[in-house]
Amino acid sequence: MADGIENLPAEGDFVALRGRQWLIEEVRVGEALTSVRLSCTDDDAQGEPLEVIWNAEISPARLDEDDWARVGRGAPDDPQVLAAHLRTVRWRSASAADRELLQAPFRAGIRLRDSAYQLLPLRKALK
Repeated sequence: MADGIENLPAEGDFVALRGRQWLIEEVRVGEALTSVRLSCTDDDAQGEPLEVIWNAEISPARLDEDDWARVGRGAPDDPQVLAAHLRTVRWRSASAADRELLQAPFRAGIRLRDSAYQLLPLRKALK
């Protein structure tokens, strides 16, 4: 893939690459190749660094700046919607941090049976 100088990303641009969204932190242009240092903006890998050869990447795409300009321009969320979001964040954080908390049956759609039959052996296995 031969990018001209006009097609190269700039520092501060957001790009989609390798199935994730990234922030361009640094661009180093060489004679034949361009090295780009990125920082992931996805929730599950936020801040994760990556350095790539831009010319060798498959289908890198600069994210549309208009989408980013629209962020935060809508009306505030309804208080009930915000409360539901905060509860969800709290539950996700609690399940990741608390080894004693088992939430999988509710998230995975598993049919619950007697706890002695299903959950107690699972709890013992996890310990």
